[in-house]
Order: sequence, then structure tokens, then C-alpha cells
Amino acid sequence: MKISDTPHLAGLQSKFSKPQTNAKEQWNSFLDQLQTAIAEVDQLGKESEKLTQDAVMGRVENLHDVMIAAEKAKTAMNLTLEVRGKALEAYKEIMRMNF
Repeated sequence: MKISDTPHLAGLQSKFSKPQTNAKEQWNSFLDQLQTAIAEVDQLGKESEKLTQDAVMGRVENLHDVMIAAEKAKTAMNLTLEVRGKALEAYKEIMRMNF
């Protein structure tokens, strides 16, 4: 079975097989992905806040939806903080290297 036989994997292959020759393009691509991820985390937090406010006001029929939204936001924020911590550790390690 080849990767090109499965459409969702073929798309990934074409995305990652494109040579990016310019470091600036790679950096801009990374920044775009980072900004998108942060925006998604922010959106999950806002949705959770809105559902929580609706629950307090009695406008929510299913409290499970409120709890699920809160857990999604919490998990996304924890993951973001972990990634930030790992990035800082990597930066500090690079700064300690002697060339």
C-alpha cells in the first residue's frame, strides 16, 4: 500500500515533500501555524466562557456540553503551556551550546 493510495495521507505527503528552500518562508509558515493554533485555543476558551455564562443564567439545557467545552479549553491551554515550556527549554539549551 502506497501513501498515494489514501487521499488524506497523500495530501500530507505533498505538503511535507515540498522543498522549502528559504529559511524566511519556513519561519513564516511556522508563525502562521503557531498563530492559528493560539487562535484556536483562544476560541475554545471563549466558547467555554460563553457556555458557562449561559449555564449560570439558566439558558443551557444540557450541562454536559458546558463541561465538555470547559475540559476542551482546559486541555488545549495545558497543551499550549507544555509546548511553550518545551520551546523555552530548547531555546535555553541552544543558548548554552558553545560553537
